[in-house]
Amino acid sequence: AQIDAELSGRDFLLGARPTIADVSLYSYISAAPEGNVDLSDYPQVRAWLARIERLPGFVGFEKTAVGLAA
Repeated sequence: AQIDAELSGRDFLLGARPTIADVSLYSYISAAPEGNVDLSDYPQVRAWLARIERLPGFVGFEKTAVGLAA
């Protein structure tokens, strides 16, 4: 909820451009559903994940069928 609030009104965690903060948190947050953490209540976080995934050169992690993804 805190990160969702921080993203309100901006595209990335620290402003209009991605930083190392975005890159470092992406891996944990994008895998949250595999740990049974539902992101559906966090629209800003889901939009932010999509923006990260559209960055040039983005390579996604392999998803596994566990947790909420099962």
